[in-house]
This record gives sequence, structure tokens and C-alpha cells, in this order.
Amino acid sequence: MNQQTRDFGGLSPVKIISQNRQTLAMRVTPAGIEVLIPADLDADSPRVQAFVKAGLQKLKPPRPVAPSHRLRPEDLKALVAAWSERIGVKIKRVQVRAMRNKWASCSTNGTLTLSTDLKELPIDLVDYVICHELVHLRVPDHGKGFRALMSCYMSDWEEREHRLARWIASAAKRLTGTKTTISTKAEMV
Repeated sequence: MNQQTRDFGGLSPVKIISQNRQTLAMRVTPAGIEVLIPADLDADSPRVQAFVKAGLQKLKPPRPVAPSHRLRPEDLKALVAAWSERIGVKIKRVQVRAMRNKWASCSTNGTLTLSTDLKELPIDLVDYVICHELVHLRVPDHGKGFRALMSCYMSDWEEREHRLARWIASAAKRLTGTKTTISTKAEMV
């Protein structure tokens, strides 16, 4: 696997990773934007360049949340209580702390850990993060069952997931330890 970093004049450098695959994919990760390309394709080829530029155009920067509208830890805990009741799962403990690689994580014993960086997000994206984690208590993977349950509880979850990816890309230079979309990738294939 070969990795190269390129600057496309966008929001953050783009890491181009050659691997054994047939398609091009773009995703937002904790380190920024990654483009996965087939091993036999050159990172500087017109096809890759066009793919990256088209993908970056889809990642329009959202407006930041005003400090007066940021959520406090108790607000996050209240959202968890409401979502856990709605989804029908029990959370034994909610903790809010700095996390370097995730927005949130949920253990099988019922501990939900939320990143302090969630306060930077619009509330509808915080709802998405919380709903996503709590649905994992019912379905541990991202398969059809998970997607079906997400659609039951949040009909526009895919749109929110893509907005979260755009937010991450725009905030890559602002936040320390930029977050990913909870194991979810914004891929464009």
C-alpha cells in the first residue's frame, strides 16, 4: 500500500492511498480526507485528479455553531436520555470527555462516551451521532439491519451523515484531533 499526500487548495491535505481495489473512493477520516485508488493507477493521473476535485466540491463548508448555541454536557446527557427511551435501549452511564478519534463510542455494558467536540456541531448532527451509537446497541455492524433501524428512527440519517462529513472536512484545520463519522465513511464511488 502506497500513500502520498497532495494539496488541492482545499480545506485540508488529501492523502492518496494506492491499494488492491477496482474503484476510486473518497472518505473523511480523523486525519482529514483520504482517496483510495487502484494500485495500478497513478496518483497524479487525470482520472484521480478529476475525482478528487469533484469530491472536494461536494464537501461544502457548513457554517460554524455560534458559541451561544453550543451544547453543554448536561444538554448532551438529556439528548441521550431522550434517544435511549425512543430506541428502547438502556444506558447505564454517560460520560463526556475529550476523544481524539471518534465523536462517540458505546460499550456493550451500556456506557456511552461522548466527545466534548460534539458541542461544536449543530444539534441535528449531535442527534445523528447519538442515534447512531445507540442503534449499535441493537445492531453491532453497519449492515442492512443497522441501516433499516436508522431509517426508522431518523429518516434523513444519510443526509446528516454526509453533512457531518462536510463539517469534518471544513473543521479539519480548526479542531484538535478532528473526528470521523463514527466508523462511517463519506464515500463517493
